[in-house]
Amino acid sequence: MNSIWNKNYALFKKRFPQLAEMLPAPENPEKLAESLWETARSKAGALTASEGGVRLHSAYNPEREAAGAVAGAGLENKSTVVFYGFGLGYHVIECARKFPDKKIVLIEPDAGHFFAALTLLDWEDVFKVEKLVIAVGCPEEQIIHLIEDTSKVGFSQDELAFFDIAPFTTHAAAYFENIRTIIKRNKRRNEINAATLKKFGKLWCRNSLRNITQLAECGSVTGCVGAAGLAGATAGRSDTEDVLPFLICGAGPSLESILPQLKEISHKAVIICVETSLHALQRAGVEPDFILLTDPQFWAYRHIAGLSAPKSILITEVSTYPSVFRFPCKAILLCKSQFPIGNWFEEEFSLELGDLGTGGSVASCAWNFAHLCGAREIYTAGLDFAFPTGQTHIKGSSAEQSWHTTSNRLAGAEKAVSATIHSANIQKADDNTGGQVLTDSRMKMFAWWFEARLAACPETKTYTLCPGGLKVPGISPAPLSQLLEKENITEKKAAFIKQAEKTKPCLPQAQKARLEKMLENFPSPDFLAKYGFLGEYL
Repeated sequence: MNSIWNKNYALFKKRFPQLAEMLPAPENPEKLAESLWETARSKAGALTASEGGVRLHSAYNPEREAAGAVAGAGLENKSTVVFYGFGLGYHVIECARKFPDKKIVLIEPDAGHFFAALTLLDWEDVFKVEKLVIAVGCPEEQIIHLIEDTSKVGFSQDELAFFDIAPFTTHAAAYFENIRTIIKRNKRRNEINAATLKKFGKLWCRNSLRNITQLAECGSVTGCVGAAGLAGATAGRSDTEDVLPFLICGAGPSLESILPQLKEISHKAVIICVETSLHALQRAGVEPDFILLTDPQFWAYRHIAGLSAPKSILITEVSTYPSVFRFPCKAILLCKSQFPIGNWFEEEFSLELGDLGTGGSVASCAWNFAHLCGAREIYTAGLDFAFPTGQTHIKGSSAEQSWHTTSNRLAGAEKAVSATIHSANIQKADDNTGGQVLTDSRMKMFAWWFEARLAACPETKTYTLCPGGLKVPGISPAPLSQLLEKENITEKKAAFIKQAEKTKPCLPQAQKARLEKMLENFPSPDFLAKYGFLGEYL
């Protein structure tokens, strides 16, 4: 076994011991390299190789080729360099030598190609890079979390540089194409988030500062972690059977199809509704167990304004419209804020509020909440990601009613519906029945979040009771009978709801005085040092 392999593998094992355990070394790495590549000496004397008849590197001077590619990539202003495959590693090694302080991410689905590269070139400079990430055999949906610098506020994909060289990716073309698609979608999502921040930054700041004292009044969703399994294990039953099923009710048109059975369903599952569907559920005589409202806009509050839900628990965050906290309900629980002001106070008091994330829609937060509770079966209704029957929302929803309220002879409700449907690149896509349904780029973005999230959480099965919506990988159509035939969980659910209701306030009363003092001196120099880009909104 050659000395280059011994040296490289020792460095790899020392730097990434857990990864080395997950990816055991091949018995004969040199033969592995021979089975993958045809190697030869270039005109300049350096090793070069071909795979499947395609050259990976220059036949004349692969080292000079890599140096030119790295020098011409404009990496000086980039924080992260991503390699889609790497051949023998010339480009990676050159990048590590020239830019050792940058984050370098190596993506390769096949461990064999990675180990083969370690037998041929000296990778010592690569393993010296402090911010080195080796994503070997990593599922596609997890790659984006390895690439983005989540610890850096305001991180943008403009800070990324990609080496996407065709010969390096041919052996796993489908895998790398999926990665490209995921990154492109995520870039679009980040652009939307940046535009949203610019548009609503002042509103979020104002709301967060007015609501931050609710940390001492409201409980946290962390009190619900794993609580869906309160029933405990029962002999002879599967883990899935011992965990309460959940139903998420969106406000899509298809929700109408299950409203007549919703009372019966309430004895079979924990019901979570997004704020836009509350009107419809109450019209059917059903009080949901949980209501999700995480949008800071006044119009989000309008969906529940004038209503009351004394049997429901409201889940929200501190950046929502202040009137949300006066909503008459059983209890209010807070989740982790998605905005810096809330984050700042949560970190200052070391609070763990439970991250329900963002996926572009409240429904994604609802799914995360069910998953946080320990759900293993999540059913959805009214989560269409499309416009079945040419509608945007269920009839009678607060969204539809607002259009009727503001309509006149020249601008009727139908005009508002049409404008909404045609405002974002409307197109046809497959539904769950084998037919097609109208959707648009926004809806497909929300659906993609679910696709990626569900792929990352295979232990939780997700079903739709309304197959007329957009087909989303990971969400399987299920007949209503599948849910109705489940056991009556009324008593078990009551125990779960009671635990959630009795959750203690996030912030002890003893800390409230300190919180009020911090508000008097806000923004502090420490806050501005970290979140200075919010200065224009404060």
